[in-house]
Amino acid sequence: MARQKPPTLPPDRALKALTQQLDGLQKLKDRQYAEAAADESAWTHFTEGVIEAAFGDPSSSLDNFYRARSAGEHTMSMVGTRPQQLQANFELRIREYDALLRALIGVLRLQLPEEEIKGVYEAGERYDFYRDLSSLIATATGEVLIVDAYLDEEVFNLYVEKVPGSVTVRILSNKIGGNVETVARMYAKSRSLELRSSVDVHDRMLFIDQRGWVIGQSIKDAARKKPTYLMELEEPSFSTERDIHNKIWSAATSVI
Repeated sequence: MARQKPPTLPPDRALKALTQQLDGLQKLKDRQYAEAAADESAWTHFTEGVIEAAFGDPSSSLDNFYRARSAGEHTMSMVGTRPQQLQANFELRIREYDALLRALIGVLRLQLPEEEIKGVYEAGERYDFYRDLSSLIATATGEVLIVDAYLDEEVFNLYVEKVPGSVTVRILSNKIGGNVETVARMYAKSRSLELRSSVDVHDRMLFIDQRGWVIGQSIKDAARKKPTYLMELEEPSFSTERDIHNKIWSAATSVI
């Protein structure tokens, strides 16, 4: 009987490593299987090692990784398999890896103590607000939606850059400052980012995966001269607000 290997990698280090691997996986997407073979092999070996160190062997996490690695249609011998099938298998593997890593990242986040968010900020406590908002944004695994009627480029320099590279970013605003579109286009060259404009935007909201927050002031002015707050939404308010702003998004004008 093979000796059981317990986890050896702490959750915080495992979380960082798998987040980096998820970002690296995005570079394999939309490539041809043969051209990407060497990079995929290196990615696969390292990711397997991280999952084993994080969850142990045997573990359901490692079993799920092996299943993802074997995704697709296979014959007893892959020699002579049509290139179309090999490409389809490659693309399916990438999708399965993506879904698995996002799930494992979520599990690891649950093992870490959640940073306490201050929530209420006096005038002048801009750093406290920045620290809390940026720490929330850094936890995203799927999507971030920032809703703010008055934006400037600071939202990219201080916050968007904290979003993991594999996460989709949507920004919805009313009045877009002169440099915002320029900076947004620069960010969109290296990550999934969309910017839309709508006169129906009045509130300041932040949606991260399956959570949401109301912000008392525009991000660019929060806690600068007046008190503000960062309040998490509970159900049914969360679903209601998310649906409202997704409808506004659908009808909004695309900027990039």
